[in-house]
Amino acid sequence: MSEPVRRLTLPQQERARAFAEALEVAKGKHLLVVLRGHPDPDGIACALAQAHIAQRLGVKKTTICYSHELSHRENRALVKLLNIDLKKIRSVADIAEPVDYLALVDAHEVEPDLAGTEDIEVLTIVDHHRAHGTPKGQFVDMRLDVGATATIFVDYLQELTPLSLDSDEDRRVATALMHGLATDTDDFSLARSLDFRAAGVLADLCDRDLLADLSRRLIAPSAMDIIARALASLVVRRNFAMAGVGFVPEPERDTIAQAADFLIRREDIDTVVVYGVVGERFIEGSLRTHSPSVDPGVWLEQAFGHDDRGRAYGGGRRDKGGFRIPIGFLGRATDRAQLWSLVEHAARSALLKQFGDDPPPKAATTNGS
Repeated sequence: MSEPVRRLTLPQQERARAFAEALEVAKGKHLLVVLRGHPDPDGIACALAQAHIAQRLGVKKTTICYSHELSHRENRALVKLLNIDLKKIRSVADIAEPVDYLALVDAHEVEPDLAGTEDIEVLTIVDHHRAHGTPKGQFVDMRLDVGATATIFVDYLQELTPLSLDSDEDRRVATALMHGLATDTDDFSLARSLDFRAAGVLADLCDRDLLADLSRRLIAPSAMDIIARALASLVVRRNFAMAGVGFVPEPERDTIAQAADFLIRREDIDTVVVYGVVGERFIEGSLRTHSPSVDPGVWLEQAFGHDDRGRAYGGGRRDKGGFRIPIGFLGRATDRAQLWSLVEHAARSALLKQFGDDPPPKAATTNGS
């Protein structure tokens, strides 16, 4: 395999050309674009954009894959309304045609739950999140000065294959990127100057009616239930709040993030963490913050540590973060009330310790079912 190529210091136009040069290697080959975790609009849109660019640069076949559920209604709507072909796989062997190269978008590490990637070269990595280690790929473009990876792909498209108002396919890509850009910047409230510039490029190209349908922020009954649980269990320490919501089915895991989005609006707090047991297998949580002193990725890494491979259980960006910790042998417990008490005590202890407060003296009572 090739040694990683550092592209981070190149000017904007040169980065786009270097991205194209990397894809030249895959001409006539099969490129697998890998989405990490539960795909979000920014990642889905960027995967579509990479497939779009790759096709025009002569890559024979591009497949977009993911390994975890499309767990948010909004994300499923994006895939359905834009007719985006995503393959849910657990192993590269699930793809009928042999894969020659991997590409990562909105992520800098290969999905750990995707088997069969060890001997396949990572051709490109494009992301806007802070990396814990050194990303390994033939081409790496990591930008911390943008609010969404979609902004980077708008740069690539402008330089390599500009989108046309006359092409339905181009309008589809533009609509996806605009939606990904809007959602990852919280409707542009967290956007940087480069994000606004990218949105200006997309504004006349995207399908406004379709974008309006995608942007409707409907709250499902299941999310309302999780928000109610979060309110009932809320613990506030000065300007910090946390809430455990009990057991959450995996298809509804994004309701934890929705609850955190709701709670951060409370006027007397600037940082909140909501957590629960997802799919009987993981402790998952979402952090939201308005505090300039809280770096979500660092804060969660310090609170929950690393797995046996040295990878942080938590990560994030300026205003938000998340964590996912395997529940391990505790998942075999048949007494769900006792299991939740253990989980909640451990989570609260870690969070309060990180906040600088004393942990609870004993396990809390169950709050979910």
